[in-house]
Amino acid sequence: MNYKIGKSSKKNPLEAVTEATSGLIAPKLILFFSEVNNFESFTTVIKDKFKDSIVLGSTTFAGFCKEGAYKDSLLVMGIEEGIECYADILEEADKFPIKYIDRITNCVDKLKDTKNTVCFEISSALISCEELALATLNSVLELNSIPLFGGSSGDQGKAEKTMISFNGKVYENACAFVLIKNLGGKIRLYRENIYKPTNHYFTATKVDVRNRIVYEYDNRPAAKVVAEALNTTVEGLNKYLDTNPLGRIIGNDMYITANQAVTSNNGMSYHARVYNNSKMVLLEPDDYKHVISETIKQVKKDVPNPSFSIMINCLARSLLFEKDGYLNEFAKSMSSALGNYIGFAGYGEQLDHQHFNQTMVIAVFE
Repeated sequence: MNYKIGKSSKKNPLEAVTEATSGLIAPKLILFFSEVNNFESFTTVIKDKFKDSIVLGSTTFAGFCKEGAYKDSLLVMGIEEGIECYADILEEADKFPIKYIDRITNCVDKLKDTKNTVCFEISSALISCEELALATLNSVLELNSIPLFGGSSGDQGKAEKTMISFNGKVYENACAFVLIKNLGGKIRLYRENIYKPTNHYFTATKVDVRNRIVYEYDNRPAAKVVAEALNTTVEGLNKYLDTNPLGRIIGNDMYITANQAVTSNNGMSYHARVYNNSKMVLLEPDDYKHVISETIKQVKKDVPNPSFSIMINCLARSLLFEKDGYLNEFAKSMSSALGNYIGFAGYGEQLDHQHFNQTMVIAVFE
C-alpha cells in the first residue's frame, strides 16, 4: 500500500495544500478534512493540483492522525497504490437521493469483483439526510455484499454550517461516497460506545420519524418519562442532554441516539431517527479510557499490521475529550492500533444501515 498522510496549519490555502500534499505524485484517492473557513479554497486548490484524482472532503471539528488532534489545520490522505476505487455524489440528499441511484450502480459495475471492498461516505450534516442517503446506498451495496461506514460533516460545535466536497465542488445537501477495494488484504470495521445502559428501558409509541421527534414513550409524554428516569423535572432535563443519550436497540446491537432538545408539548427531539415501537434504553457514561484501551487491544489482535485506517470520532465525544484535556492523547494513543491513520469529527456516524451519534467508527485496512 503506497499512501501519504500530511497536514498543514498554514493560513494561506495554496501554501497549506502544498505542505499537506508534499510527496504525493498521482494519488488515486484523496481524503481531506479541515475547519469551515478555508474549506472551499482547499477544495479548489486540491482538485486543481490533482486533476485526475478522486477527491472527497469534509469540514470537521478536528482532524486526527497519529501525531494528535488538530483543530485549525488541513489534514490530507492520498493513496497512490494498493487500492481500486470509484466515487460519486448523491445530491438532494434530504429529499430525493434515490434520483441518483444509477451513480452507485455505475461505480459498483466498474469493480472487477467486490471482495475486500468497502464504501466510505460523508453526508451533509444538520439537514437530517443521513437515513435517506443510507437507504439509497444500501439498496445497491447490499445486493453486492459491500459494507458501508462513514460520518456526517462537522464544524466547531455551533451547528451553523457544514460542507462536504467531491472532485472540486462544494455541497451542503449531498452524500459523497467512494468504493474502496483493498488489493492487499481485508478491511475490518469497528464501532465503539463509551456509554452503557442503565436499567431504564422505554418503547417509542408516538413518533415523528422524519423530524426525529418522539412525543411519547410507553404512551406517556416522552420528556416526562426520561425526566423521571433521571430523577429530575422536564425543566431540569437540559443539563442531562449531553451526558445521557438514548440507545436504540436492534436485535443484540445498541446504537446511540443523541438528544437534541425538549420540544413543545413534552416531546424529545434527537440527532438520529427513532421509529415507532423502537426499543430504547437510557444510557450513562462508561469509563471511556478503559473502553478505548479495550478497543485498541481488540484491533491489535485482529489486525497486527494495519496498512492505514480511517476514523470517525463523533463531535460530542471530541468535545468531551477536549474538556477533559484528553483529545490529543486520545488521537495519539489510537495510532498504536490503527497505525498511520486519518480521522474527522462530525455530527453523526454511519455503519451499514444505521445512522447514530456519540460513537467512534473505524475502518482498518490490512
